[in-house]
Amino acid sequence: MKALGITAMIFAIIAIFIPIAGPYLTLICALLAAFAAGPGLTFGIVAILLNILNLAFLSPSLWITAGLAGAGAEAEQAGTGEAVLLGMGIMFIGAQIVAAIVLVLVHVSWKKRQPKTTQ
Repeated sequence: MKALGITAMIFAIIAIFIPIAGPYLTLICALLAAFAAGPGLTFGIVAILLNILNLAFLSPSLWITAGLAGAGAEAEQAGTGEAVLLGMGIMFIGAQIVAAIVLVLVHVSWKKRQPKTTQ
């Protein structure tokens, strides 16, 4: 499971530099990180945190999409850009939160299955 964590972390770093498909790559990264329990726990946590940082601060694609959605809006549709940004934020950040919860559950399950050693 360490390989899943390392792969998720690599995808999270790559997603920072890819302009349009980067936010969608974070969804794949979240899926990989969700099952990186055991020795890959640290890598999975780092990947999820990098994804959240990328989506919240470093992803211009989300801001451009929200700006384009609100650019042609009339007075009655003044909040369109904010609504698009909120919807995309809920979808992408929500996937990261779900991945973190699944990662914790898988790691707890993995720890219970490990044989206990006495010293």
